[in-house]
Amino acid sequence: MKTKTILKTLAVALLMPAMLLTTACSSDDNIIDSEKSANTKGYALPVTVNVTRQGDEPATRATFDGSKLAFSTGDKLLVRGNDNSDGGAGRFAGLLDYDASEEKFSGTIYTENSYSGTADALFTAANSNWVGAALFPNGYESYEFLSLSGSGYSTSYSMSYNKAIAATKAAAVEQFSLESAKTYSSGFALSPENAIFNFTITGLTDGAKDVTLKDGTRTMFTGSVTPTSGTAAFALGAMIKNYSDFPVNLKNVTLTIGGTDIDITDANNNLAAGKIYNINRSASAPLPAVFTVDAGKTVKFSKGNLQATYNGSSWIWGFAEHQWDYIGNAAGNTSINGNGTVSANGTVDLFGWVGASSTWTGAAQYGISNSTVTNNVDGYGNVGGEAQKVVWGATVGAGWRTLTSPEWLYLLNTRETGITVNSTDHARYTLAIINTDGTEVKGLIIFPDGYTGGTPAGVTWGTINAKSTYDTTCTSAGWTALEAAGCVFLPAAGYRTASNVTDAGDGGGYWSCSSGTADKAIGPYFESNWMSIQYISSRKYGYSVRLVRDAD
Repeated sequence: MKTKTILKTLAVALLMPAMLLTTACSSDDNIIDSEKSANTKGYALPVTVNVTRQGDEPATRATFDGSKLAFSTGDKLLVRGNDNSDGGAGRFAGLLDYDASEEKFSGTIYTENSYSGTADALFTAANSNWVGAALFPNGYESYEFLSLSGSGYSTSYSMSYNKAIAATKAAAVEQFSLESAKTYSSGFALSPENAIFNFTITGLTDGAKDVTLKDGTRTMFTGSVTPTSGTAAFALGAMIKNYSDFPVNLKNVTLTIGGTDIDITDANNNLAAGKIYNINRSASAPLPAVFTVDAGKTVKFSKGNLQATYNGSSWIWGFAEHQWDYIGNAAGNTSINGNGTVSANGTVDLFGWVGASSTWTGAAQYGISNSTVTNNVDGYGNVGGEAQKVVWGATVGAGWRTLTSPEWLYLLNTRETGITVNSTDHARYTLAIINTDGTEVKGLIIFPDGYTGGTPAGVTWGTINAKSTYDTTCTSAGWTALEAAGCVFLPAAGYRTASNVTDAGDGGGYWSCSSGTADKAIGPYFESNWMSIQYISSRKYGYSVRLVRDAD
């Protein structure tokens, strides 16, 4: 079956003729029998629909695999209407079959009243009242998304959006691209009626997960998916209007999967007919421990550093599987070749600090770019007088954000934890080497509020709350115990200049969302025997990003 791709705009397509209709028989055969057929479907009018596609601008069509919408064998066209003129045909309907060799829809339309005339004349007469058509894709019965009821001139259809789920975007385009027409000029102009969400959700445990798509409190879809290796990939057909005939605003749409709520966007954006929305999100829950980052404000950290993986067609965002994971000198950190593009598939975890979305779009707005020192900061608002870079959290779903520079300072320099480690009161952090089953990783351990883990077996404390030569050491069992007690670990993942990675495994920088000057931004940076909590760096460098969620 050929892949179908659906139109993006409704208004334009409705005004354009897309099909020319003629009767299939000679003029003598156009006279309908005076008696209804024995099965009471109505009076039979054989018709053939000659398909002609008008040349829309490419921007008005969604594309899939570089192709436009194509009909295929097995497709059907449901034609319905009402000619209530004097002596008119009354109600009529018919399900026409597509013939790929002839590129035509042919079949029989049944009329309520005896009718003599062509199909084109019937549709012209019905247009003053109502006439329409809908495309039923091949195999629609098995998809159970579209279903027919009635028969003959009373045939109608209904949609079940709870059946509008597919394993791939390609399958969804085939199955759920509902197209219909309510106006015509010598034929029908089919236009899309719905949209498609194409989801890739990472950070899940395996096993069946309940899925709900909601517009505010109104349920748009309920069903289930089964992730593979922690990732669920699926596509949903979606109504573009609610039951009150108002457009669905994407800002109000939430996906719930496995009990985790994931917002689609925080921007006002009405759902558009015929559009495919690629939504890549992480459903990972934060680590359980609480960290105070300002008076009365607490956060929980993500389970690992932010990552973006390019699979050849799109970016998939999520978190590293473990706290100690980092990419270092590997694709895609070393494959970035321009404004949001890479020369080879891979995972990026070192991001530039970039400015306004009016300047940077797509993956580049998240720092997957060879950014320059001239990046501006407008468009991101101000918090406490600090210009903010806040978009990283939006890549993985609702609630995630980047710490401000004052929050990093409070966390690592001011916080009164109430704990003593290695004779140091209010222990906040230590530069450490942890062993992960034979592999040593350098980084920064941050103690949670009220740490109660003591000194586990396999842990040797070094310098606390100050620079060191990574003199705290942990065996694999030692780090496991510290992590269970709520400690966070930030690996020394190095830094990136363009596609060159330096100091991976020896030093690490972590961005805040705070700008420093017009061409610099702020975040902690550490390496052997050196620690800066508010390091001011050029935005062109790629540093690590560790996201948090507010705990209060």
